[in-house]
Amino acid sequence: MAQINTRKATGPGTIKNIQIFSNTEPKKSVYLTDLIIDSFKYYESLFQDVIHASVTYIDSGGTIKAKGGGQLTTAVAGLPITGSEKVNLLFEDQNEEEIKVTLYVNNVTEIVTDSTKSMVTLSMNSLELFNNDKVRLNRRFDGKISDHIEKILKGGKGESGDSLETEKDVDIEPTVGEYNKAFTNKKPFYMMNYFSTRAVPEGGQGNSAGFLLWETSEGFHFKSIDKLFGQKEKKSIIFNETPGNPPKGYDIKALTFDKQNRNNIKSKLEQGTYATRIITFDPFTLNYEVSYLNAGNKKQSGPKQKGNEDTLNKGGEELPKLSGDIKSAKGGQNDFSRTTFQLLDTGSIPQGKTKSGVDQSDDRTGGNEQVEKKEDKNAKPGETLNQSIMRLNQMNTMKISMTLPGDFTLHAGDAVKVDSPQLSAARQSRKRQKVDDQTGGLYIIRDLCHYMTKDVTYTKVNVVRDSFGKK
Repeated sequence: MAQINTRKATGPGTIKNIQIFSNTEPKKSVYLTDLIIDSFKYYESLFQDVIHASVTYIDSGGTIKAKGGGQLTTAVAGLPITGSEKVNLLFEDQNEEEIKVTLYVNNVTEIVTDSTKSMVTLSMNSLELFNNDKVRLNRRFDGKISDHIEKILKGGKGESGDSLETEKDVDIEPTVGEYNKAFTNKKPFYMMNYFSTRAVPEGGQGNSAGFLLWETSEGFHFKSIDKLFGQKEKKSIIFNETPGNPPKGYDIKALTFDKQNRNNIKSKLEQGTYATRIITFDPFTLNYEVSYLNAGNKKQSGPKQKGNEDTLNKGGEELPKLSGDIKSAKGGQNDFSRTTFQLLDTGSIPQGKTKSGVDQSDDRTGGNEQVEKKEDKNAKPGETLNQSIMRLNQMNTMKISMTLPGDFTLHAGDAVKVDSPQLSAARQSRKRQKVDDQTGGLYIIRDLCHYMTKDVTYTKVNVVRDSFGKK
């Protein structure tokens, strides 16, 4: 792992508002923007359910009157700030791109305290993170997984108290197939992440599965990995050592660049990243079925196997190719490195309606749609479980960490084009330097942090993709 740094820096953005409201007196508030802000950090990630932020500030004690109208004191003591206070945040980068969010205090840490001042760090999270611990799902959901996610996030008519009831925008990609589930005392985010590993995108039946749930300043998102890699690039980023603005065709010039090949072959084989086997068993018929998925780029005889890379949206040209010396079980479709087992859920909670006035105790009278579906399988693990395992593990094959000039238009889940120089002994000048076509191309922002001080504003991103070679 090699990290390269340039000397170029970026100027400051503007923290326009950090307003904290009292829990005991809702109309009482304090503006931290009137104090000395040491640093501010804002985070988004594909692998975190909600956004979070932290601010470190210096308080000299003349911020707000103490309880009862006494002398002036610190915000922590006078508001007081004990946890769960509402915080309105508004901040912008140098290009006047704003982020406006409302978070709630999760933790208060007084770093330094003396007779003249205190340095305090407030950690803040989305309201939904706290509501998640106050809500339990005790109901049945029928239909598509994408509909389940929307109901858990937004709720519906007559469903108050049985969802997160978020007022934020939700961007949900439709799923295919039905998955009926009855919840017993489960938390919302636990169940939504459970569903994420079983959701299938349109056109992905038998070949691709796996969704991600995450939040940005624009709301909640529920997207398939294939959808993320099928996006058009939002920004193009280059890292080079030449001074000045980005070259033609690029929007951003990276300040630091850390490239990591995370394709640990032993680990990937254990996880079943490129070839898996699933054995399903039906307890009602006593039948079992063995299915194989192989995403490798080896030439296949006959029709393509399920999960083949040609059926996937990839960031690069092709998935990593394993050495032919690595042993296969029997060759062909029996090439696998991980086996999963799944008990089929047949006829346990079929979806359906009954006809009014019909005696449902006798199937011969008809009218019981649920009984008619008694042999239907709930979901299709043979087309979701291993496909999801493979796709989620493929996603982090290549990772690049970069520090960029502050850019608040970027969000977790955005697609970006990333290029860096190709090292060549024949290179005569930097102007003629070519980009690296092996690791350059489309990436997805996995993690993002906006970092602000009074002097600088940076955006740190981790971008990932599943394959190598520029398309």
